[in-house]
Amino acid sequence: MKAIFTFLGLVLVFFAVSAQQKTDPNALPGLLERYYELSGKRLLILDKDVAALNAVTVGDLEILPEALTAGTPYSFFAFRESYVVIYPAYLRERYRQTTDGSVAADEKKIFTIKGKIRDNEMKTMLPGALFSIPQLELAAQADVRGEFTIDIPEGTYIGYFSSMGKQTEQRILKIYRDQDIDVTLFESVSELDLVTVTDRAIDANVMSTLPGATRLPMEELKLLPPLLGEVDVVKSMLLLPGVSTVGEGASGFNVRGGGVDQNLILMDGTPVFNPSHMFGFFSIFNQDAVNDATLYKGDIPAAYGGRLSSVLDIKTKAGDTERWSLNGGVGFLSSRLGFNGPLSEKTQVMATARAAYPTWVLQKIPNPSVNGSSTNFLDGNLRIDHTINERNSLVLSAYTSTDYFRFDSDTAYTWQTNLASLKWKAYWGENLGTEINLSYSGYRYSVLGERTPLDFELQSSIDYIGLQQQFEWSGEKLEGLQFGYQIGSYQMGMGDLKANSSESLVNPELIQDEQGLEGAMYFQMPWKINDRLEGQVGLRYSHFAAMGPKEVYLYQSGVPMEPETITDTVYYNSGEVIKSYGGFEPRLTLRYAFTEDFSLKASVNRSIQYLHLLTNNFASAPVDLWKLSDSYVQPQTSWQYALGLYKNLNQNKIETSLELYYKDMPSIVEYRDGAELFLNPNLETDLVMGSGYAYGSEFLVKKNGGKVNGWVSYTYSRTLRKVAPEFGEPINNGEYFPANWDQPHDVTVVATWQPVKRVSFNATFNYRTGRPITLPSGIYDIGGEIVIDYQERNQARIPDYHRLDLGLTYYFYQKKNSDFRSYITFSVYNAYARRNAFSWFFQPSPEVGIPKSYRLAVIGTMIPSVTYNFSIR
Repeated sequence: MKAIFTFLGLVLVFFAVSAQQKTDPNALPGLLERYYELSGKRLLILDKDVAALNAVTVGDLEILPEALTAGTPYSFFAFRESYVVIYPAYLRERYRQTTDGSVAADEKKIFTIKGKIRDNEMKTMLPGALFSIPQLELAAQADVRGEFTIDIPEGTYIGYFSSMGKQTEQRILKIYRDQDIDVTLFESVSELDLVTVTDRAIDANVMSTLPGATRLPMEELKLLPPLLGEVDVVKSMLLLPGVSTVGEGASGFNVRGGGVDQNLILMDGTPVFNPSHMFGFFSIFNQDAVNDATLYKGDIPAAYGGRLSSVLDIKTKAGDTERWSLNGGVGFLSSRLGFNGPLSEKTQVMATARAAYPTWVLQKIPNPSVNGSSTNFLDGNLRIDHTINERNSLVLSAYTSTDYFRFDSDTAYTWQTNLASLKWKAYWGENLGTEINLSYSGYRYSVLGERTPLDFELQSSIDYIGLQQQFEWSGEKLEGLQFGYQIGSYQMGMGDLKANSSESLVNPELIQDEQGLEGAMYFQMPWKINDRLEGQVGLRYSHFAAMGPKEVYLYQSGVPMEPETITDTVYYNSGEVIKSYGGFEPRLTLRYAFTEDFSLKASVNRSIQYLHLLTNNFASAPVDLWKLSDSYVQPQTSWQYALGLYKNLNQNKIETSLELYYKDMPSIVEYRDGAELFLNPNLETDLVMGSGYAYGSEFLVKKNGGKVNGWVSYTYSRTLRKVAPEFGEPINNGEYFPANWDQPHDVTVVATWQPVKRVSFNATFNYRTGRPITLPSGIYDIGGEIVIDYQERNQARIPDYHRLDLGLTYYFYQKKNSDFRSYITFSVYNAYARRNAFSWFFQPSPEVGIPKSYRLAVIGTMIPSVTYNFSIR
């Protein structure tokens, strides 16, 4: 272990030393960066204007804007203490001359300009882009949707539209009425990185009112190491504090002590029931289709519900409005191909497809059970945007995938995901907007037994149809108020076993389906008390009803529920309510800003979950069983309390945070020892309701900008559960026991080094405590039969987990104004070939019949990958 940390330390020291090798200290790009470090302000300069400015040196840093423009025909103005715009002085002088002796500027009519700024390369909107009018020394920054609104006096002006790495667009604006402006920015051909405009304020981590919320645009995700040759949204989230997984081969992720089923995952507003390909090695989110991802793990906005731990909201890209483009990548493990562009002036399309073929890698893994396996998957995204008029627009989004995994030679697993959503966005009047989203999510999974005469197929399914409408008020009073409703219908196929051939000895069996309806109403609004203290307050009410048709068993009172204690059967017709639940879910968050770079945040929220993922394995798998709440299985509930300190250093270039949380879970679903979860017509007899709690602290230090950036995070967390049924054998004698994903210590290091513009090195290292397991406490020989007696649940642990991944990205030379660009990524997964234990199990020895212990490592070797990426527009 010491050697590993020593190696990691040497890597980081090398990055740090290399970062200090500066170019000419008087070169303008370097001076602009140092001016930003000194003042916290970014300078915006048109590429064509640079040659006409003064030459400056390090000694001019404190007065850099004045030094650049003194004695030149240029001037400057500051915007929000964050940007300085340098512009030709005659623009301002002409404006003053036109107002002298005529109507004063403040007496002119004022008109409202609404604008949208788009990215030609990424085919998306540009959050954080800057719009400025130097004549008026006036500016506005685009919001997270790439939109801005600004009031301008009547007249004719030159407007600047700018964003990081884009050519600044100039337009003549004739302001004599309210207008809507739509601008597309193209990539800058300048080698001077003079403009840095991000999609959020540079102090957003301190000043935002949502603790525990992280938004990662695709551009930022692409800076992380490409795991197995791809930029992966879910794998990237695992690098954040408070987010973990039990190991390779596990589907889903755990957030702040919650199970994988306690995360609401959305793609364009549609819930995803399994986010994984290949048992967690890939996610279903194609990097060419994703625009950005937002993870809420602290305060969850009132618009989201139905899960206890977190929300991962994935937004896909819109097609370009002006030009067609082709993009994709070819790799050793997977390949992608996509296109997007305008079908008409009002309609755009984006489509991507991906295929993976990693069987040849599995054959190289030194494990007989693994190298005899095979796997593949296919998936595709489609999005169509249509503008009906300036007040109405439609978005159609669809996704489909299919997976196949054959373990060794006798068992195969298949699963399919189908998602679709239709969103109508409309503006009703000047201040009220609404979005209506109709969505469908379908999930099918099967287990195939391929060994005759025990060949079989076990199928299960989920079908969800949902409707959500949200209103947003933008008036002067109650600005930012959001409210709406949601309705969802579930159809759950609980198991259908079929014989695959006439020679099969397997008896068919069908478990009755489950149906349910879930609805909610909510509102949320900003709450500003003063300039230092503000927050958000929200309230959600949800209701669930388990519906017929279904047969419900009644059990003898006063004794444990067993098949032998069934006393009667009640049949409910279609549409008849079997059992209903409901409750209020309040949400409150507050932020107190001590200074502009130091704040305290606190939040509390209650959540109710009516859907449960059942697994008696230590790790979730794509073929685990989903179940609705019913007469015997109650909803899960939780209260989460969070408190965080956020401090930025070095002019917001270094972010630090310390977050504490406590989660009380008075109602959770657990299973009895030896539970049979599949093809069990009396499933409620193997499930029990319990309680639990989780607590932890998350520490993060993150460096933004510069040649070397990244973060270090440390999480200490515990999650404990207790099951003490009123009747029957309690689990662990009714005492608390660690959950399967209880891993107290978690350390993550992420580093990116860009020595030159076209080359980027990156590395990630993760260490975490081994997950809990249940070990035998005794072995008995009873009449020649070996009986294993297991100790209390989850009282031992597998060895600790640690892994290092490395990556290199090289951008090929691109001619000026070329429509073709490409780059290649090299990555190494598990760089020092650590054999991390995935499971620890016991099997009888063939010689003496006494069980021996075996440790399984799914990935016990280094996996290199190479992917060539390209785009043509």
